[in-house]
Amino acid sequence: MNKRFSGILTLPVLIGGLALPAFLPAGESPDSVSATAASSHTQQNSSQWARWLLTQVQSLPSFQALEKSTLVAEQQKLALEQPVYNPEIGATYIDREKGDEEYDFILSQTIDLFDKRSANAGLGQVEYEMAELNKLMETENRLAEALMAFIEYSMSRKLLDVSSSQEKLLTRLSADLSRREKAGDVGRVDAEMAYLSLSQNLQQISLTEIRFRKAKARLKQAINSSSLKFTPDNSVWLNKIDAKALAESLDNGFRIKQAQKQLEQAQSQSNIARLNKKVNPTIGLGAGRDSGEDTITFEISVPLNVRNNFSAQYNAALHKVNQSEFELEEQKRRLKNDMEQSYNNYLQLKSRVVNWQKLTAKRLSNSQTLLNRQWQSGDISTSDYLFALRQRTDALISTIELNGEMQKAWVEWLQASSQVQKWLSSLSH
Repeated sequence: MNKRFSGILTLPVLIGGLALPAFLPAGESPDSVSATAASSHTQQNSSQWARWLLTQVQSLPSFQALEKSTLVAEQQKLALEQPVYNPEIGATYIDREKGDEEYDFILSQTIDLFDKRSANAGLGQVEYEMAELNKLMETENRLAEALMAFIEYSMSRKLLDVSSSQEKLLTRLSADLSRREKAGDVGRVDAEMAYLSLSQNLQQISLTEIRFRKAKARLKQAINSSSLKFTPDNSVWLNKIDAKALAESLDNGFRIKQAQKQLEQAQSQSNIARLNKKVNPTIGLGAGRDSGEDTITFEISVPLNVRNNFSAQYNAALHKVNQSEFELEEQKRRLKNDMEQSYNNYLQLKSRVVNWQKLTAKRLSNSQTLLNRQWQSGDISTSDYLFALRQRTDALISTIELNGEMQKAWVEWLQASSQVQKWLSSLSH
């Protein structure tokens, strides 16, 4: 939708094939916004995008390593469920000078008198659940990283398109003013001002290109793709958050569950340390021959915890329990703060986006045509025209930045409330 007014290329609202961020229809309340696109077409786009993003992340070698970590934890759990002591077999043989032989075979077994096996099994179960939880947390982090990379890539690409379009516009304008200067229609000052604006834009586009290349590299690292196969409808970023979700998400947050599991692990380890202070007897039964006669042997031994009674290890384990209790409370405090901050940030940015749509969107889309007409008719000077173009470009850039920051705030809320994978999975259906 490029229009020409005396050789001047307008800066389109559709920039480089990328529509500017779509917002709420005028007059619609933000509370009525759904995270699902209104039409079946946009639903399909968002669904394809969510499935594609999940597939890209799940295909990464680092994600496959997470899957293997569960198998490792499962085998470690089985190892801790095994009996603590294995039986032992011993033999003695003595060859006497008179020809008499003495030999003896004995089978001994240490008795797990205080059921340390069950204590070890309990620890193994807790550590297995911790491994499962760590996998979920890492998955959340990887998906959040992928979403952030996607948002930054989309923002930088749109910003680059704005700068590129502005460069084309100023290049055409400079050429047009140069021709009109030679024809005597405008003065040299107007042409020089256009060249100055063009040089300023060249600096801006260089910085934008650097940002785009960094975003592209970040996207490649996060999802192993340097381009976007699908893009979601913008309505997926406009969501309603119930205030009650704060309390519910705080109780169900992965960080809280992890701290709780660390406390359970410390408690299990302290129980094992307590059992290590107790002694388990070893009983042996054997048979042999001595001086030509058959013998039967029974022996029992009990370790003496005299030089080391393992009290230090037990006390250390108890202190670890107390430490884990404080760490759990600290995690609750930090998570509550992070959730409230991300919650407030998102609601504030969403409100700004909605207000922008109501107040500015139509004005911005029509401003280019109005500026061209006023300049061509002589109602505004070239300097005012270039200044207005700069303001319009700044407004476009601010729009992209505002929309992107709102999207990032939404991801931060999802990550704080441990709902990144849940949200993407709900979109993918």
